[in-house]
Amino acid sequence: MTFRHKEYCCFFICVNVVRSFCSVTWVCRTNTDYIQPPSSSCGELENKVQALEIQVKQLQKLMQQQGSSTFTTIDGIPRDCEEIYGNGTRTNGLYVISPDGKCPFFVYCDMTNGGWTVIQRRIDGKVNFYRPWADYVNGFGDLDGSHWLGLEKIHRLTGDGNQIYFDIENYDGSKEYAHYKVFTVHGAATVYRMNVDAFGYEGTLKELLSYHDNRKFSTYDRDNDASTGNCCKDSLDGGGWWYNDCYRLGNMNGVFGKKELGGTGYYDGGHIEIKTVVIKVKSVNGVC
Repeated sequence: MTFRHKEYCCFFICVNVVRSFCSVTWVCRTNTDYIQPPSSSCGELENKVQALEIQVKQLQKLMQQQGSSTFTTIDGIPRDCEEIYGNGTRTNGLYVISPDGKCPFFVYCDMTNGGWTVIQRRIDGKVNFYRPWADYVNGFGDLDGSHWLGLEKIHRLTGDGNQIYFDIENYDGSKEYAHYKVFTVHGAATVYRMNVDAFGYEGTLKELLSYHDNRKFSTYDRDNDASTGNCCKDSLDGGGWWYNDCYRLGNMNGVFGKKELGGTGYYDGGHIEIKTVVIKVKSVNGVC
């Protein structure tokens, strides 16, 4: 894993510019930077500055350890977004984590709701989710926008068991959610098999995800579902998931904006379309 000096400098400059001129906000992205209109609240800017400073410190640690071509262990990098939240950070955004003390990676943290680590987000149609197996393993998209974090990273996050939360918005603007207390994705040797426990389920949706319990992950070019055909390719327009025969919760990686079968949604007696979805995980914290 490598970090460009340009990216580090962007963080550094942003912190100093915002501190010096409260009327201007610099927003950093991985490969670019730009100015957005001034905010009326300097307190809000200060919160963003504090979050950037944490990111700068994380990048400093990583750059100091770049003497070798690969990382073995990373000291001082938080395990997940919940740990960062526990240290006082309250600003949503990109942070570096290392769930297992090995090669770190960026994630989007939902700090508004207590430090959840986002593993999938569909908020627009800018990212194509019709992807082959390798892409679903490695991850794709824009962490600031629509993306899939990657099966290997999700495994590293949830291997010891996590909670999982589906935050859903319908086309009429209403909200739905599904919250499972125990969710695990196993490693590559199991074809990223997923386990979920329906005990203690909370949500506005009917409990549906347990239908996918113990299933291997499937993509259009690697069929591991229980259907006689290729459910992912033949029926669901190619979005990868832990399909059974075929899906209930769900087709979260379907075609964005498509309201019929194959579009983003779930199945409860028929395909139910949804507008947006964010999937996030958090440690179990003793909740069984």
